[in-house]
Amino acid sequence: MRHAYFVVFLFGGIGFVSPSVAQVAEFDIEDTLVVGTTEIDYGLNVVMTAVSPTRIGIEAVLDFSDLQARLPELLAEEPILDSCGSRTNLSEFVVEAQDEVVSLSGKLDTQFFECTKTRENIFVRGEPTDRWIFDFSGSATARFSEKCVTYELVDAVVQPLEQLRDIEGFVEDVEALRAILLEVAGRFLNERPFCPAFPEEFEPLDPVYETGGPREIGDGGLGAYLRGSVDTSTATIIGVLRVLQEEGVIPGPP
Repeated sequence: MRHAYFVVFLFGGIGFVSPSVAQVAEFDIEDTLVVGTTEIDYGLNVVMTAVSPTRIGIEAVLDFSDLQARLPELLAEEPILDSCGSRTNLSEFVVEAQDEVVSLSGKLDTQFFECTKTRENIFVRGEPTDRWIFDFSGSATARFSEKCVTYELVDAVVQPLEQLRDIEGFVEDVEALRAILLEVAGRFLNERPFCPAFPEEFEPLDPVYETGGPREIGDGGLGAYLRGSVDTSTATIIGVLRVLQEEGVIPGPP
């Protein structure tokens, strides 16, 4: 049914039927994608609006609520920093969206170890020597490329425990940890783009997305949006009809 509505919408938008008919088409799709080794559910809402005889506006809103709920377990799979002398893990990780801002918070749990050089470029980790726990908060944005969404950490604040603040050189250590967090978290997120599959009938349309960013879904839910347009040329319409005919949604040529 949504395919048939899509056909009426296209022809309504380019003047084959009355302009008052089917000026807006909306599609809701649910699917899964794999992030690392974990399968994540996501939702995709697509709204198409006839804006001129030859252009159709398109907005795609992605619902990543399942990803949001499972981020703590994904981030707990591996430390954000692991060297001979220390290991840092994320814990109590929370992500929330408000309008077009994504807020992050949690704890950085850093365990320090003895580290002994045994021979050239070979180091062996020894017994634990200390443990520091920091609260952190930050904000993120979303970047779009090749129909994929990548979140980027744009700022972070690291707050040490009160009893650690008087240690000599500790301010420099905290700033260094903040820089490491930005770098490592940035690399972690950049290596895990979210690439939802758009419906096959959209392929001939080849949407051109011009803007995008984070989007709050419901109350604090993590999402993102893409906004742009498509060209309703004769070649585009023929391509869409061919796909729909192959799927058996509309009759093929006689």
